[in-house]
Amino acid sequence: MGYFFIVANFSLPIFSMLDPEQSLTWHRSIPLHFCGMNYILIAVNCFARNRALFTFTAFLGTIGGLHGVLTPQLTVGDAPLVLADYYLRHTSIIIIPIIMSRSFGFRIPKFAWMWIYVVAAVLSTAIGGVNWLLNTYVPNDVIANYMYMWEAPKVDNPFVPLWPWPFYIIALHAGLVIHLVVINAIYRWTSADETFSGQPMWKRLLT
Repeated sequence: MGYFFIVANFSLPIFSMLDPEQSLTWHRSIPLHFCGMNYILIAVNCFARNRALFTFTAFLGTIGGLHGVLTPQLTVGDAPLVLADYYLRHTSIIIIPIIMSRSFGFRIPKFAWMWIYVVAAVLSTAIGGVNWLLNTYVPNDVIANYMYMWEAPKVDNPFVPLWPWPFYIIALHAGLVIHLVVINAIYRWTSADETFSGQPMWKRLLT
């Protein structure tokens, strides 16, 4: 699976270089969305089997993959191979952490969702700076909107209100926290860990 996902990570860039109707641009083609990052990380973690990478992908891969499938925004076109890559990418980053959890006994550490929120907030803020640099100093017909930190994605999603910048980012952070708490509960409840024995509901959700 690791070899497959390494090859899969290169398939769309190679297709974009070979197909004259596709294009590689600094503004759209760098894997700086959480989904793109997680697609690389699940390939790496098939070999590394690192618990920190597992935790990162279990949280942020699940969130990005779920919303990518439910409310897709195709930023690089809708050619058949692009569509195939899109859905392979977004389903894989949900499924592979589940497989790793079941196959290798990986568990979500206590309070990991809080640390993942901090990591996501720092990363997305840094990527907002990358968007600004690209849009300011590398002008293009399209804008750089990695992690949707330049403008809200144009999707029909209750967690993504079409508010002006930067107010929609507040809603994104609130939605992120809700998703992290729910995913934390699901992963930890379904593990073989006995940590939750006798704990009240609120404590199960937040630890």
